[in-house]
Amino acid sequence: MMSAGLETVIGKSCEVKGAIITKGGVRVDGKIEGGVISEETVIVGENAVVKGDIRGSNVVIAGRVNGDVTATEKLEILHTGRLYGDIITPKIAMAEGVVFEGTCEMEKHLQESAAVKK
Repeated sequence: MMSAGLETVIGKSCEVKGAIITKGGVRVDGKIEGGVISEETVIVGENAVVKGDIRGSNVVIAGRVNGDVTATEKLEILHTGRLYGDIITPKIAMAEGVVFEGTCEMEKHLQESAAVKK
């Protein structure tokens, strides 16, 4: 998984109660009870657990997420990923073996509005 541009890393032994809001990229390897909101990439590591909504430009899930995910550019769920929540994204990639329970809405206007803001 990519690590360039990451501003915040939540390590394996770290537990956060509350939302993380940042402009930079975030990688979660620990546990979060709250949400993650970023203007950049959000990576949920293989052993990570996020209980809350995630929003980012690009979202990569290799761990467990219980919450809705909004990716303004692309969502990628790796083979170890488990997502229990709804998805809104213009592009999605899911590996074989993914667990996904929820709905998926592919909205092209999300990507277009993100491009206008930049």
